[in-house]
Amino acid sequence: MYGSLCASGTRMRSVLWVPLLFLAVSEAALPNLPDCQKLEDHVLDHSDPRSVFGTTREIASKSTPVRIGTLRSKGPIPTHHFATNILKSMDRVEPMRVFPYEAIMDKQGIVWDAYTMERWYDPVRTDLMEQQSAWEQGKPWVKLNDMGTNLKQMVSGPDGNPLGVFEGNSGVRVGIAGSQEPELVDFGDLYANFMFHGNGGSMEVPVVRGATLATHIFKNADPVIKPYCLSSINGQHVQFECPMERSAGDGGSGYLEGHCQGSTLKILLHSSKSMTDFKHVQWAAMPSGLWAGSHGMHTCDDAHCRLTDGGKTVEMTIPDAHGEMSFAINLVGHYVLPWDWGNAPMKTTCGGRGRRGVGDISLQATCKPDKSLTVTVNMADVGISGVDKIQWAVDSKGVWHDGFVPGMHGCDASKCSKQGNTITIHTHAPNNNYEVAVNIIGVTTLPIQNWLSQPFRGTCDGSTIGTGGSHTGGGGSHPNTPTQPPSNTHQTVNLNANTKFLMELNEPGGSLPGQTRKFVLYFSHPVQARVDASSSEVHFHLVSGGHYNGIVQIGYLGAGHRGDTSKNNYLDKYHGRYSYKPMASSCVSESRNTAYLNFDWNAVDSSGHGTGGDLLMTTLPHQALLLRKHAASHLSDSLYGFQTYEGNSWLLEYDVPHTPVDPDTAAVNRVKHNAAHKNDILAAIDRDAKNQNLAAICAHSDSYNVGKAIGLTARLASISRAFGTNHYQQLDTQIVGCLNKWLRIDDTLDSMWKFRYDMVWGGLFLKATNGEVNFGTDYGFPFYNDHHFHLGYFLYAAAYYAKHHSDWGHAHKDRLYFLARDVGNPSHRDPHFPVVRHQDFYYGFSWASGVAPGERQEESASESINCYHGLAALGDALGDPYLKHTGQLHLAMEIASVREYWQVRAHNKKHFPPMLQKNGVVGQIAEGAWYVYTLDWPCDPNRFPMRHACLVGIQVIPITAVSKYWVDKEWAGSIRDVCERAINPKLDKDYGRHDTNDHDFRTLNSGWQAFCYAAMAPLDSSHQSQAADYVRNKRPQELVGGTGAASTLLFIYGST
Repeated sequence: MYGSLCASGTRMRSVLWVPLLFLAVSEAALPNLPDCQKLEDHVLDHSDPRSVFGTTREIASKSTPVRIGTLRSKGPIPTHHFATNILKSMDRVEPMRVFPYEAIMDKQGIVWDAYTMERWYDPVRTDLMEQQSAWEQGKPWVKLNDMGTNLKQMVSGPDGNPLGVFEGNSGVRVGIAGSQEPELVDFGDLYANFMFHGNGGSMEVPVVRGATLATHIFKNADPVIKPYCLSSINGQHVQFECPMERSAGDGGSGYLEGHCQGSTLKILLHSSKSMTDFKHVQWAAMPSGLWAGSHGMHTCDDAHCRLTDGGKTVEMTIPDAHGEMSFAINLVGHYVLPWDWGNAPMKTTCGGRGRRGVGDISLQATCKPDKSLTVTVNMADVGISGVDKIQWAVDSKGVWHDGFVPGMHGCDASKCSKQGNTITIHTHAPNNNYEVAVNIIGVTTLPIQNWLSQPFRGTCDGSTIGTGGSHTGGGGSHPNTPTQPPSNTHQTVNLNANTKFLMELNEPGGSLPGQTRKFVLYFSHPVQARVDASSSEVHFHLVSGGHYNGIVQIGYLGAGHRGDTSKNNYLDKYHGRYSYKPMASSCVSESRNTAYLNFDWNAVDSSGHGTGGDLLMTTLPHQALLLRKHAASHLSDSLYGFQTYEGNSWLLEYDVPHTPVDPDTAAVNRVKHNAAHKNDILAAIDRDAKNQNLAAICAHSDSYNVGKAIGLTARLASISRAFGTNHYQQLDTQIVGCLNKWLRIDDTLDSMWKFRYDMVWGGLFLKATNGEVNFGTDYGFPFYNDHHFHLGYFLYAAAYYAKHHSDWGHAHKDRLYFLARDVGNPSHRDPHFPVVRHQDFYYGFSWASGVAPGERQEESASESINCYHGLAALGDALGDPYLKHTGQLHLAMEIASVREYWQVRAHNKKHFPPMLQKNGVVGQIAEGAWYVYTLDWPCDPNRFPMRHACLVGIQVIPITAVSKYWVDKEWAGSIRDVCERAINPKLDKDYGRHDTNDHDFRTLNSGWQAFCYAAMAPLDSSHQSQAADYVRNKRPQELVGGTGAASTLLFIYGST
C-alpha cells in the first residue's frame, strides 16, 4: 500500500497482497458492495506526531537512506520494503528477492540471477550450524545431529555453488556506459523503479515482484550486458569471467587433536563443514623447545595431508617427530586452532629417536623432464637383507583402475641400490604424468593402503612427490577441473543483428562441467552485438545507428545440459509487454465476513501503452494453493519450480478471523460448563493477578519487556471479566497507568523511553539508552527492528482498555493512533508513516529487521500476528471500521503465510528440506537462507534436543484469542516429536551417546516446556490433560515473559 509518486507529485495507489481464497476472475476488481470501502483511500488520523512527541535525527549518523533523490521530502521512506535493501547503505547492498529472480545494483548496473523453488528443499543446500548440537562422549567433533541441529537452507547461489551467497558476481548484469549510482524514483507495494543516468542517456528499471521477464527502459543509451560465466551467445562460443561467490561451506568451526605413532605426528582437524580439497589448510609442527623461535605455517600438500570422513576431517602426517611436539593449524580465512596458537599451541609427546616401525617407512619420487625417475624408500628401522624384497610399478596417469593390476618390477642391482636403510630405484616414467607404487614384500605397500586406487601421482618437471609415515594415498583430493567448451581465439566477436539473444552460462566452480544456465535477451528493436571477451561484456548497438531507445528484457530459461535448446522459446509469447507500477486496492465486507485484495498488474507494451496481452507472473506457494481452488486454468508449472499465472489482474478474498480482544464467548461458556476446567482457570486468574509485575517494571524496562508485561495483564483482565471475577479492577488501574506513561500522557518516563518522531526515515523512535544508540539497542527498535512486536503488545493492551473505558480511548485517540499508524497505516496519503511498515504483501508475512545492516528476516511470526490482532481489536474498541478492517486484512494475510512457511503441514511438506520436515517448524525466515532453524538468542538450556522447544515456543507466543488459527491439531502433529524429545531427552535414540559432561545438557526451562505442552494440546484429550497438568499451578515467573497460566489454560481447554 505504498504510494506511487507521479511526475506531478500526486500519489497513485499501489498495494501488495496475499490470498486466502481466490476468485476465478481473470480481469477483476473489488466487489461493488456498499460496506466494502477502499482502505487505501482513508487516512486513519491526521494528527501530527511531531507536535505531540517532538522530533529527532539521532540515527542519521548511522542510518540515512541513500539512492532516494528527493523522495523523503514527499513522504516517509519504507523501512521494510524489498527495495530498502538497496537504500540502507552505499557500501553494503543486500539483494532484492523478486521471484523468479534476485537482483542487486550499484552504479555499474543491475545484476539479475535466477531464484528457483527447488532451492527451498534441496538437501545439498542445507548448511548445518552445529554450535548447539549435542556431541558424542569423548568425541566433541562428532555431532549428534539426529538429536537436533541449527541449519540454514541456502537459496542464493547457483547450482555450481549451492551454499553460496549472491553479491552480484553471478547471473547477468545490465547497464549503460558512464552510469552513476542508481536512484529510487518511485515505489509501491509490488514494485520499485530505479533510474540510472550516464553519458546523456538513461536506463529505468521497473523492478516488479513476480515478473518472469525483467524489463529495462533505455533512452538515448546503448545497453551494456555482462553475463558472468558466459559460455556461448547465439551459438558463438566464448569464455567470460566466472567468479565464485562466498559460500557458507567456507566457514564453520573445527576441533583439533594430535597423537604420535612412533616418530610420526598425526594431526587431525575435524571440521564442521565438509571440504572438497585441503588447499586452504595450513599446519605448523615442531619440537616444543623450538616453537618460540619460529613456528611458520606449511600449506597442505599430497605428501602430508589427506581428507577423510567425507571431507570433514583433514589428516596431517608429520614425520621425524620426537619428544614433546607443538602444533597448530590455520584454515585460511576462517579460523586458527588453537586460538592463541603462537603462544599456546597444542602439544603431544612422540617416541623420539627410538625404534621406528612400518608406519614410519617413507617414499619420495623425483622425475626429470627427460622422464628419468628416481624413487627413494626410507625403511626407517625396519630391516631387510637386500633389494630383492622391493618391487615397484609405474604407469601413465589414469591407466590404473579397479579390476586392473599393473605389473610389478623386481629390484636388482641394475635398477636398485641400498645404502643403510635407504633403497633407491632408478627407472623411467612412460609419460610426463605418471603414477607409481612400491611393494615391500611381506612388510607393506607404499601407499600403505589403497595403493591401486590411490597411487602416488607426479609430473616429470623436476618436482618431488611422496609421503612420510603412514600416508595412505598419494592422490590427495583435488578440486574438479571444469570441462569448458572451446573458446574463441579472438578477443572480440561481432554477432549479426537480432532482437533475441540466447546465452548459456557455465556453472561457477567447475563441479558441474556439463551443465549450463540459460538466459534470453529480448530487444524492442534489432541490434548488433559486440562480444568483448577481454572485458567479459557484450555491447549492443542499433543497426540503424544512433543510441538505443526502447526496452530490453531478460528472462531465465532454466538449467540443463550444455547445448540444450528445448526451452529457448519458453518466454517468446510474453516478451514485448511488462508490468509497470502495478496498483492494488483492498476492502473488507462485514456482511460477507470477507476481506478483498485486488492486484492490477498494469500491463503495458514496449511503448508504455496499455496492452491486451497477458503477462506471465510468478506465484508463491501460498498464492498457488488458493488459486487452484477457483482459478486453476490460469496456473501452470514452470521452469522456476514455482507455478506461474497467466493474466493481468487478480482478486483475492480472505475469511475474516475473530478479532475482538476478549476471548470467544462460546468457548468461554464451554469451559464454564466443565467444573474442573472452570476451577482451574479461576485459581489461575487469582494466582496470575497476585504475581504479575506490570507496576514494578513499567517505568524500568525496555519497550519489548514492558510490552509483554502489559499484554499479559490485559489478557488476564479480559479473562477475569469473562469469568466474572473482580481481579480486572486492580489490573485495569495498572494497565492505564502504564499506558499513560508510554503514551506520554503522564510524561514521567526517563527520557530514553519517550517516543519521538524520527525525521530521517519517518516513524516512531525510542532512544532506549542513556548512551550512544547502536544497532542492537532495545532489540534494534531505534533502527526500526521489531516495531510490530513491541508496539503490538501495547496496541493489544490499549484495545482492551479502550473497549471497557471508551472515554479514555477517545480522549487519547491521537496518541493511540500514532502507535497504530507506525505499524498499520493503510493509506499512502498519510504524510508521516509508511503503509503497514513491516508486512510484505507479496510474501504475505512481516519482516522484523529494519534499517540496520543485513538481510531481511523474521523470527517470531506469532508476535507479528499479535500486532495485527491488536490493530483490529483497537479499531473494534474505538468503533473505527477502517482501523478494524485494516487489522483484519493484515491478520488474515499473516496467518495464511505463517501456516504456509513457518509450519510443516500435509500440503506443504515437500517444500521443506528433509531435516525440517521432521521438525515441523522453522525458527526464522531469512531472504538469503529462507528456512532458518535457529534463534538469535540462547534457549534455556541452549542445547538440542531441549532447544527444539524454544523454536516451537517462539512461534506460539503470546497466547490470545486468535492463537487457534495456527496452533491447531494438524500442526500439533508436526511438532509432537521434537516437543516430546525437548521435554524428555531420554526419548531420543541418541541420548545414551551424548557427553554427560556437557554442562548445558540439563532440564528444559519450565516456560518453554509450557509452550510445547500448549502447542500439543489440540492433538487429543490425552495431550490436553498433560498440558493442563503441567501448567495448572505455574506462576507467571515460571513461564515465559508475557505468558500466564490463566491464558494458557484457557487456550488448552477452549482454544481461545
